[in-house]
Order: sequence, then structure tokens, then C-alpha cells
Amino acid sequence: MTAIPEATGARGVPLPRGRETRVLGVFAHPDDETFFAGATLAAYAAAGCTVRLVSLTAGEAGVVGVAAARAAANEPDQVAIEAAADRGVVRYARACQALGVRDSGVIGGRRWRDLGPVPVPGSLAGPLAASSAEPLAGTPAEPSTGALAEAGAIGPVVACVKQTLTEVSPDVVLTVSDNGVTGHPDHITCHQAVRQALGLLAAEGRKVPLTLGGCVRTKDVRVAWERLALLTPTRPLGEGGIRGCATEEDLVALQFTEPSVQAKRTALDAYAPGLGTQPLAALVAGQTSVGDGVLLRAIAEVAGMDREFFQPLVHG
Repeated sequence: MTAIPEATGARGVPLPRGRETRVLGVFAHPDDETFFAGATLAAYAAAGCTVRLVSLTAGEAGVVGVAAARAAANEPDQVAIEAAADRGVVRYARACQALGVRDSGVIGGRRWRDLGPVPVPGSLAGPLAASSAEPLAGTPAEPSTGALAEAGAIGPVVACVKQTLTEVSPDVVLTVSDNGVTGHPDHITCHQAVRQALGLLAAEGRKVPLTLGGCVRTKDVRVAWERLALLTPTRPLGEGGIRGCATEEDLVALQFTEPSVQAKRTALDAYAPGLGTQPLAALVAGQTSVGDGVLLRAIAEVAGMDREFFQPLVHG
């Protein structure tokens, strides 16, 4: 398979159809695309590939906080939650611009909200959590080939993702790994929806694209946690859900040159000032706790900002 030339900002990024390769990124929230595949997306864009990025929520909790987002989502007029969504879309657009991605947006008509790491009604993972038949844990198995009706509680999410896959007809799909990286139920819902949608395409006899799930390595999580603990010895570090992939043998490791790395750093800054460019010590100074965003940044530094890792989900 052809790979992106090093001069465009990457080494080894797959190009199934050369520069005509179409790439689709499907993630639960704005910022997931940058944390888990930012340099990869930037490299594809720099190579002249057609890249489309979609988010299943507008990142409401990332804008106003979990408590405020949930309160706003329960208001009858929905004015406050829509305002938070509008701000989330603006941040998303700025990050995508930094990555060189011109085609991006929230799909599903804002039907699902980002309401924090616990599934609640209205959140992306809310229906899945309410279904005892569908656990909140991903599996590395091949995509399901059942009918859409068998998608169960996340059937509407699957249908939305399948429609996007059909419209874009990608050669490469980027999403999140089976454990959701942070364990966030919205991430896992997104992963499962992508897998089921791909299964439906396969059942219809359509070609299923190469699909990669962004992930982090367990050893990098451990070192990053230790590094942050030295900077913030008395503060909580992250939300406790980041575990990483312990088995590295099957991971796809991609390496990038400075243009793609800088694009990722700039995109992270679109979500929080300095998140991609400030030293870790500056990011935690004066903070009473450290969120998953800073922990993910630390993990990226430990692994090398010029590297990203993926779990192969479908070989295409």
C-alpha cells in the first residue's frame, strides 16, 4: 500500500488510493479527533487527500463544564445548551482549520449531547447505558453483520454513522479504540456505532474501508501519570479511566515530522489556551485538579508528540 511521503509531514501513513484517498474521522466529541489522531489527520490533509471530520456531539460539557451542561440540557427552552453547543462548534472549527481539514461538522442534528463521563438521558451513551443487553465495553471482534434493528439501544447512532459512511465512501476511517482511551462511555458508544455501521455495510456487500482506532500505550500512561505526580503531588490526576493498550504488537504506530506535530499542537490550543504548546508545569500551575485533557497531553509527550498509535479494527 502506498504511504504518505515523508515530505508531507508523516512516515508510513497508509494511502490506499494514493492522493485520491478519502479519509473520514468519526469521534464522540470535539477534541477527540485532535488527541487521538490529530497529526495523522494533518498529514492526510497536507498530502492533498479528501478529509472529512464528524463529531456526534458538539462538546457541550467541554465548553461549560459537566454540571452546567446537564442543568442546561434539562431546561425546557434548551437555550443554554444550544449556546454551549454553538461555542463548541466554533472551537471544533478552529481546531479542524489548524489541522488543515476543511470539511467538518456535528452530525445527528445535535440529537446527542456531551454531558460528561456518566451516561445520563440526552447524552450520547445514555441509551446504551440503559440497555442491559449492550455493555459499555468495546470488543476487538470483527464488525457485526446484523440488521440495523439488531443495533439495539444505539441503533439511531449506528444509522447516523452508516449514513455518513455511505455519503463519504471513505478509503480510511479513523475513530477511537475499543476501550475509548479514557473509558468515557460516549467514546465507547462511538466506537461501537462505527463497528456496527461497518458491519451493516459489509452485510450489504459493500467494501469496508481500512479502519483504525486511536489509542495510547499503557506504559506511556504510567510514565505520564508519574511525571504529572511530581508536578502536582497533592492533586487528583485525570478521571481514572485512562488505561491504554497493554499489548503493543498489533498496534499501528505512525510517526510524523514537524508540520503535522505543530498542526496538532495548534489544534489542541483551540480547545484550551496552551494545551498543545505550553509546558506541562505551566498547564498545572495554580490548578486544584488535573483533567484528562492535560493527562492526555502528558501521555503524548511521553510517547513523543511525533507519534500516534492505532488499534487496527478493519483491515479494508
